[in-house]
Amino acid sequence: MNIEILAQSIRESSRLGKLISKNELEKEPLKIKASKIEKVIEELKSNEKTKDIDIIKGKEEIYFYSKDYISDTYRDVLYNLKEKNIEETIVELVRMESRIYPRPTSLEIFKLNPFNRKDIDDLIERILKNKEYTDIKSVEASNGAKYLFSDTYMMLGHATGLCEWVEVGQFENP
Repeated sequence: MNIEILAQSIRESSRLGKLISKNELEKEPLKIKASKIEKVIEELKSNEKTKDIDIIKGKEEIYFYSKDYISDTYRDVLYNLKEKNIEETIVELVRMESRIYPRPTSLEIFKLNPFNRKDIDDLIERILKNKEYTDIKSVEASNGAKYLFSDTYMMLGHATGLCEWVEVGQFENP
């Protein structure tokens, strides 16, 4: 297997916002034998031309991606979607947004890639009822847009004000 062809395949997948799993390397079109995967990983790590290729190890799977196309944060979301349940992934993202920025997270983002959830209202209801996620709260703007935030990192008033500003206020103020 030509390591540069493999790297190009990983880059193309990353450009499309996807991780490539070890299992996918064993299938068409790459067809790398399972017994040679470890050698391929070592070659990727040591080759100067593939220094953008990184590896993340899951519980049972190994994933490849290009750091040139996927940020650490997006990588973590993709990884968590593959390795964990959807509720945990949403909660981790909401907590991160509340802690780092701080801002509430629109439910609309969970309807887009990489989440593509049509059942977001049911998921949010389960999250809000789950005793493990008691810090996750919801707020709603006057236009009905719903957001989540972590009250560990944000106060209700701040989350509500930002939600209202993003959804309504900024459009009413020239």
